[in-house]
Amino acid sequence: MGMCRKLLSFVEILVGLQQIAGAFYDTALLMLVQERSGSNSTTTGSRDQQQAAISQFYMIYIPLLKISSLPVTYFLACQGDKKGRKITIWVPLVGYLVSRSLLLFVILFDLPLQVMFATALLNGLSGDSAAFRAGVMAIASDTSSRVKRSVSLSRIELAYGVAGMIGSIASGHLFVYFKISHDQGAGLMAFSCLFYALSLVYSIFRLKPTQTENGGYGSLLYQGERENDDQLPDPEEIAWNRCQDETSMLLPKQNNARIQGILGGNMSVDKITLALLFITGVLYGLGLRGPVDMLPIFVLKDPLNWNAVWVGYGNAVGYFIFLTSFFGVCTLSKYLRDTSLIVMGMVSFSIGMLIMAFTKWTFLYFIGELFHWLST
Repeated sequence: MGMCRKLLSFVEILVGLQQIAGAFYDTALLMLVQERSGSNSTTTGSRDQQQAAISQFYMIYIPLLKISSLPVTYFLACQGDKKGRKITIWVPLVGYLVSRSLLLFVILFDLPLQVMFATALLNGLSGDSAAFRAGVMAIASDTSSRVKRSVSLSRIELAYGVAGMIGSIASGHLFVYFKISHDQGAGLMAFSCLFYALSLVYSIFRLKPTQTENGGYGSLLYQGERENDDQLPDPEEIAWNRCQDETSMLLPKQNNARIQGILGGNMSVDKITLALLFITGVLYGLGLRGPVDMLPIFVLKDPLNWNAVWVGYGNAVGYFIFLTSFFGVCTLSKYLRDTSLIVMGMVSFSIGMLIMAFTKWTFLYFIGELFHWLST
């Protein structure tokens, strides 16, 4: 009985419910935009005009969603440090449930597609995925020891991938075969709202309270100091420290002294290295998000011309990268350095996007996705 209660308090279940709801919503929104864009075309059968209308919609929708969530995410993170981590979970989930329920009304009552811009703004002002993921990671860090923290965070990424695959595969079939009042997509959005509601209920009643809420710790750094002061090391932590001591013995003395100096606060961290890492992350994000956001639009037109079922399959294959990243890092990190893994990931991702940019057949698109799987 105690084991069942512990399993039901895992944050991975919350991640799975939210991710399945999000997969349902993404497919429903894309197919609705395609339908409305096709009906508004001035020229019958004009794929180019339909493609331009879909692209224009997402060029407004995505920046409005992402930009509006930035200041709110920072505010929620500060409030989460002071008043409890669950704030960064509850507020985005309420925003998801309210804003994305409006898509159901757009479908049922044939409201203008521009209403979705208001839902994007409302969703962004509640934190969107940036605040939700930050809250999930913070709760996972609070509820795990220092030794098991990396494993706990990896499990969350794995839950994102598995739930995204399940939701994407099911979304296409639900869109086609489950209708409400003969409106395609209404049934899919009803299931999406149901899963968002389950996520909110689960986070309120079943999600395990964090140490921040119980102990009043202000941040993870302060929490780590309290852990070191108040808790006796367990056997796993003793083994971890022993491993660290052996590693330090293998390091050259100069590098070891430099590391100890940085950790002890005697030396400042290389600001140039941090700046380069930050610039690299920004450039990689710009190169990653643009093509990924446009891929669902690309597959709707010729030569692929996918329907809702194939769109779901394509999204599911995209989520498979979470699984390959999890297992790839666990295995390849034993034999390759971090820089080698980074270069391999960027090269394989670039090759995959190059193949998908010139694809004319569905199987070639999935071959491009195969290279994405290697970008661990």
